[in-house]
Amino acid sequence: MNAAPFRVIGQPIPRVEGIDKVTGRARFAADFVLPDTLWATSLHSPLPHARLLAVDTSRAQRVPGVRAILTGADFPNRLHGRVLRDMPFLCEERVRFVGDKVAVIAAETPDAAQEAAAAIDIEYEELPAVFDPLAAMEPGAPILHPNAQAYIGFPRGVPAEIPNLCSYRVWSHGDLDTGMAQADLVIEHTLTTALTHQGYLEPSTSLVAIDEAGRVQVWPSNKNPFPLRQSIAEVAQRSEDDVVIHPTVVGGDFGAKGGPAEVPMAYFLARATGRPIKFIPRHPTDLESFTHRHPAVVTIRTGVKRDGTIVARYVRVVFNTGAYGGVKPAIDGMPSHADHAWGPYEIPHVRVEAMAVYTNTPPSGYMRAPGQPQVAFAHEVHTDLVARELGIDPLELRLRNAMRVGTDGAPALTQEILQNASEAIGWRRPKGPNVGRGIAIVGGRMGTGTGAGDVTLNPDGGLTVLTCLPDVGTGAPTIMAQIIAEEFGVSMDRVNLVRGDTDALPTDVGSGADRVTYVAGHAAIAVSRKLKEQLAPLAASMLGSPAAEWDGGGWRAPGGERVSLEELAMEMLPGSEPLAHAQVVLAQPQSQNLSFMAQAVEVEVDPESGAVTVKKVVSAQETGTIINALGHQGQIEGGMVQGMGYGLSEELALEDGRITNPHLGDYKIPTMRDIPALTTINLGGQGVGPYEAKAIAELPCVPTAPAIANAVADAIGVPILQLPITAERVLAAIDGHRSSVGQG
Repeated sequence: MNAAPFRVIGQPIPRVEGIDKVTGRARFAADFVLPDTLWATSLHSPLPHARLLAVDTSRAQRVPGVRAILTGADFPNRLHGRVLRDMPFLCEERVRFVGDKVAVIAAETPDAAQEAAAAIDIEYEELPAVFDPLAAMEPGAPILHPNAQAYIGFPRGVPAEIPNLCSYRVWSHGDLDTGMAQADLVIEHTLTTALTHQGYLEPSTSLVAIDEAGRVQVWPSNKNPFPLRQSIAEVAQRSEDDVVIHPTVVGGDFGAKGGPAEVPMAYFLARATGRPIKFIPRHPTDLESFTHRHPAVVTIRTGVKRDGTIVARYVRVVFNTGAYGGVKPAIDGMPSHADHAWGPYEIPHVRVEAMAVYTNTPPSGYMRAPGQPQVAFAHEVHTDLVARELGIDPLELRLRNAMRVGTDGAPALTQEILQNASEAIGWRRPKGPNVGRGIAIVGGRMGTGTGAGDVTLNPDGGLTVLTCLPDVGTGAPTIMAQIIAEEFGVSMDRVNLVRGDTDALPTDVGSGADRVTYVAGHAAIAVSRKLKEQLAPLAASMLGSPAAEWDGGGWRAPGGERVSLEELAMEMLPGSEPLAHAQVVLAQPQSQNLSFMAQAVEVEVDPESGAVTVKKVVSAQETGTIINALGHQGQIEGGMVQGMGYGLSEELALEDGRITNPHLGDYKIPTMRDIPALTTINLGGQGVGPYEAKAIAELPCVPTAPAIANAVADAIGVPILQLPITAERVLAAIDGHRSSVGQG
């Protein structure tokens, strides 16, 4: 870890953006109002798979206040998507899931828009539907996209002979057959995870207007302003310079708000009416038809020696991508962390085969650590079961096989992490009846991207930082302010953050993939040092010494004379305008530096009701240098809570393709009463982030569910192979075990 004596870095500094949020000054997309704005809504399919025979809008057009109605006929043969172009703007010939968009309406009031939507007459011809991804790959399954291989952006290497395959990837090293032949025992399990939602409170709102100059002005609930600008320019068939994305505070994201959502439809309605358009979807609409976390079926087979050495592992991951794959930004169409499927273990022979499959269910996209919670549940529960088959303690099996060296060659602190987590949970202490303990370990890396830094030294010595970083609630603006304050040796109150639109900077990194601090942070350091280099001659002039050097908050001459940043600004900069300004655009490569985290859990299971109570959680992780102690801890706590929900309660229930609980009142997110005591153990490590920081944002949500599953299995003596671990599933596992024992 970097041993430099920091002034601001590492401190538990409250969020600079927090005051606006608690006082109500923060402006979300719905808070922006333009004169003559029309309200928009959309009409969705009630069927999972059907031909559209006729769409009659004549009754809807007569509803008072209606100003425009668009249908698939207005977008013939036009498909869009973030990479894969497989989604119609509005369904033209067929619908593929309950919630597929058929029409959009703009009206003077929300009520008029809803009334018009109800008045649209549609004739459907129902088609056979398929909801299970395994069934969708069987010969004779209904084909959702007959011409999928011809889509723009369709991934290469997808076997055409497998029906409904949207994406296919293989990762491997060593030789699997050789490894399995060396094994004393080969053990296999299949595990499943559910369709889940990000649980954000603010719906995917947008406001779009076309100004007098013809430029498209957008106020979206979106975390990727520059990719959104590119997407809307392409949709509108215009230059990117004709599109401006304005900053808004995003009311929750967790992977859902990276795509354009309703912005394209708002643009088309604005073009049709000549008036601003506001979309505020109802929460049930968000839960029914926007991007979710993929359900998955994971088969994992491990070859192992009797002494516990894992010699080979095969993983087959089948992701249910839903009706469309275009909501994902991945070039290969795959949830981006599927390559972690064999776990953070030194296994010489590995093959991972991952598939994303079209079904007649709502489309899935990205949710925090996309793909990794699914595969981590599989490899950590399976690893426990391998240990029990061998008669080895599950902790000991992990200690024997965990990676000692990361993929970048840096030491991996997996042994220390596992030992600390297990000791803090009391791994070897006696347990009471119906009490179980479980552990899980995962690894992850930082994302990549291009960020911008823009800093001005003002005549009073203060610093103005211009940023296009989205505020999605993670505290990124505070991190940037801390880095600037640290680099210039000033207090936080001397740094003024200004959030700009996409006209303000050439580009900037969006939020997601554990990349904001890594990318934007290095850009902030680079621009700070560039500005100090520009100012150095002025300091040298004031000191009368060309050898003056930066000395934390100012410049010092060899003789000891010193001039502060504030003194230089007040003396050398005119009061009328700031002249000291620097800007950089900096790309950060994909880093192979891994961060590791283990979570240990203690649960109590009621054998009569099946209810699981999480008593305590320990989270131990590599941290590198912690930039903000308060925000760092918040990421760990928030991720753990999300992992609990994923493990115990969260599931979008489907019945014949229809989500039956499309409301946050029915979708069971953990509340404060559910949250157990959490012990946090931060260990060292050396990262590639600013000041040798490591990633923390996505990882904490990943090991919680498998640790809980392993703890429940320890308590009841029966493995848990399906998420979420509801009381009904616990009772079913207990009853199934009793039946099998009785039959035996």
